[in-house]
Amino acid sequence: MSDEVLTAARSLVQRNGLTALNLTAVAREAGISRATVYRRFSSKEQLVDALVHAELRDLETLVRSRVKFADEPRETTRMLVRAVLDHLTDNAPLQAALRIDGSTLTPWLVRGGDQPTLVDVVTERTLVFVKESPLAPHLSPDPASAVEFLVSVVFAELLSPARYVSHAQVASYVAEALHPRATA
Repeated sequence: MSDEVLTAARSLVQRNGLTALNLTAVAREAGISRATVYRRFSSKEQLVDALVHAELRDLETLVRSRVKFADEPRETTRMLVRAVLDHLTDNAPLQAALRIDGSTLTPWLVRGGDQPTLVDVVTERTLVFVKESPLAPHLSPDPASAVEFLVSVVFAELLSPARYVSHAQVASYVAEALHPRATA
């Protein structure tokens, strides 16, 4: 049942943005009673938290599938960045939330005060399994710096997509930065 609630919430976010999301509209969209939705999520904040965690899990699954092999570290990184950029670009609810609610999301996107940014959150969550992956020893200058750089570039591209550079090119630039070729 929470899958249908999350599906309905995603659909509403895609059409109206995150700010306009409310539990009554989610119940209507899912074709279930408000009481059923309220039993699962007592507030909009809980529902949004569940949406964010579901999106992070999907992203983590994608990243885990790419970093478990590192026989060609540069190529692994390039494919990872390209897959993540394509995944996020194709995520219609996320794109709508950024387009419609960008100013509301600013505290999560811009560093200030003690609140972690989304880059911080995604970096820490990603670093947990990248540090244990075969790719880790190949990341320059070190896994933590490399993952933070990679996540920052992905977020920059997500928030302000390049007009003259493709996802493949961005991925290649990141791979070259994290796996520099030895110079003679």
